Amino acid sequence: MLKNDIGINAGTIWRLLSEKGKLSLKEIIELTNYKEYYILLALGWLSRENKISFSDKKGVLYVELNNHYMTEIYY
Repeated sequence: MLKNDIGINAGTIWRLLSEKGKLSLKEIIELTNYKEYYILLALGWLSRENKISFSDKKGVLYVELNNHYMTEIYY
């Protein structure tokens, strides 16, 4: 997988989070049909850009956009 592909996947996940709000990792997998490791690479990209935050509830990983990025357009 190329760096560009990771960026494209990050954009897809960003738009999904923008539309749906907070999602679990499992929900992201189901909604995108991406393999888990592709999602984790994209989440790393978004995290590095400080666009998302993570939370853990009873062992389930949740991801959501940081508030100041909710109205922005990604790619």
